[in-house]
Amino acid sequence: MTSSRPKLQRAARTFAWVLIDIVLLLISLALAQIVRYSVNGNYAFFPNSIRLAPAMVAITLLVFQGFDMYRTMWQYATASDVLRIAVAALVSAVLTYAFSLVANLFVKPDNLFLLHRMVYLLHWLMSLALVGGSRLLYRMLVTRERVSLLRSSRKDEAQRVMVVGAGWTGANIVHEIQRGSYGNCIPVVVVDDDRIRTGSQLSGVPVARGSGNILKLASDYRVDEIIIAIATPKGDLKPLIEKCMATGCRVRRVNPLQDVKGENSAAQAVVRDININDLLGRPEEQLDMAPVAEFFRGKTVLITGGGGSIGSELCRKLLPLEPARIVLYDVSENYMYDLNSELRLQYGAQLKEKLILCVGSVRDEQRLDEVFGKYKPHVVLHAAAHKHVPLMEDCPEQAVKNNVFGTWLTAQTAVKHQVQRFVLISTDKAVNPTNVMGATKRLAEMIIEALNAQTETEFTAVRFGNVLGSHGSVVPLFEQQIRSGGPVTLTHPDIIRYFMTIPEAASLVLQAASIARGGELFVLDMGQPVKIRELAERMIQLYAPREGRKVEIVYVGLRPGEKLYEELLLAGEGIAKTENEKIFIAKPEVFSPETLQNMLSRLQSCIDENGDMLKCLHELVPTFREADAVNSAVGKTAV
Repeated sequence: MTSSRPKLQRAARTFAWVLIDIVLLLISLALAQIVRYSVNGNYAFFPNSIRLAPAMVAITLLVFQGFDMYRTMWQYATASDVLRIAVAALVSAVLTYAFSLVANLFVKPDNLFLLHRMVYLLHWLMSLALVGGSRLLYRMLVTRERVSLLRSSRKDEAQRVMVVGAGWTGANIVHEIQRGSYGNCIPVVVVDDDRIRTGSQLSGVPVARGSGNILKLASDYRVDEIIIAIATPKGDLKPLIEKCMATGCRVRRVNPLQDVKGENSAAQAVVRDININDLLGRPEEQLDMAPVAEFFRGKTVLITGGGGSIGSELCRKLLPLEPARIVLYDVSENYMYDLNSELRLQYGAQLKEKLILCVGSVRDEQRLDEVFGKYKPHVVLHAAAHKHVPLMEDCPEQAVKNNVFGTWLTAQTAVKHQVQRFVLISTDKAVNPTNVMGATKRLAEMIIEALNAQTETEFTAVRFGNVLGSHGSVVPLFEQQIRSGGPVTLTHPDIIRYFMTIPEAASLVLQAASIARGGELFVLDMGQPVKIRELAERMIQLYAPREGRKVEIVYVGLRPGEKLYEELLLAGEGIAKTENEKIFIAKPEVFSPETLQNMLSRLQSCIDENGDMLKCLHELVPTFREADAVNSAVGKTAV
């Protein structure tokens, strides 16, 4: 009984529309006759139109059914639906005219079903106006009823929304809210800086001028939520976002990567919550991946550290580029398993042949040889590393074994199996390092630079700074502290860092890998450095509960090996541009085979003899300095 009720409702609705269309079609035919013959008063053709009317109605209803006009939800009609009505009415008029010509051949006397050709054209226009107008009227009535219901709702039942931006995107957001696409919400004001739009109304919603007045307007209109409807910003949206956040309202924005211009923009506009990337002013730019796809297409790519933040994102970015297969190599099976489960939902059974999971350490020479020998990779992306600075300060031998000898063994295995290209994922902490992790990554760069001059494999390195949201990043730590009520722990009020989003970092690494020729040290454009204190303040603004006690910031002092600022270039490396404005090439120092072997022998002896590894690293990396000395010098310079 319950299951048949919706079917009965649909049948009743279809029957109602059919009856309405029959009446409107007959009226349109009569009006066409009247308009055509109103000048000379000749109504001789009226009997013909009466004889033709049943066939005309039947033909039109069948055409309308073929164009799915009785299955369309007209309360959500768009311009494309209006175009569909116009085409359906035109097809009906042409078929009706064709029926008149055919019927006239078999019926005597002649011309019993034939009308003047102008009548068929006028009938098309009249039916388009009446049938289309009926759908438009229905849509307007339903929308008006929806808006009326929302306006009469209590505040706790309907969220009052401010829309920032009265252009194409803002207009469509207002329409979608009024249709109920965003839940129990009602638009109460639209804000725009354009003087021409000020004082007008957008679908009945007043347009106020001045993004600088957002705080006052939010109070005057009792706003609960703000949607920033600017899809293609001309400048930095960070100041506007901060003004909106200062109101205490929930703030969302239209995804800037969506093209929301044109008639179908309502369907394309994706609204999401403000995130830390927006507050940092670090946009996720769409990069041209076509040349990258050309390089990786049909190749087998092996990613060490494949389950980590960068390794897993490299995998996500590579899969659509149609490589022959991707081999993930990681000592942690958990991260790889989670990534595989995620990607299986997206790619299904075809992922089984595309993605290979291999558990193993970059310190295990036998396992590396086994995997390289079996899958014959063309490209190796070496992301495996120990990267947590404080932990490596306590375990320098482990950092050397993994970051230095792990890189050496993986690179040697790549040479043995004739890998075409080997890309080391490095870090800005390798520049004038003040910690063990940075020093070991600098040694890894030296290995890559030396091997490129000795072998056929093209060795290159990519150097960049911190990645937002990666494992070990301050961002997830701060978010966890804020959501638990605080305090947020910072090491120093003046510490600054470069940040990049995970997707952007992975895309740029792949681009650098595709243009490498061997021997380059690619440096990624990290944008402007960010004060960690400001990052914490913005995250508190974003994630702290609207009500409750204030989240405090507590300074706990610099960690071992941590310096106040990071650099991307060593003295004398220089820099050159590439075709990609966000990728640069540094000129690294090239080390001889003897220097490389002496370095590795010295490190191995230190490990075997349980020597002073920290002292050994200082001797092998001349730019390795104590963090306290560097930070003290920075402080004196600042004073």
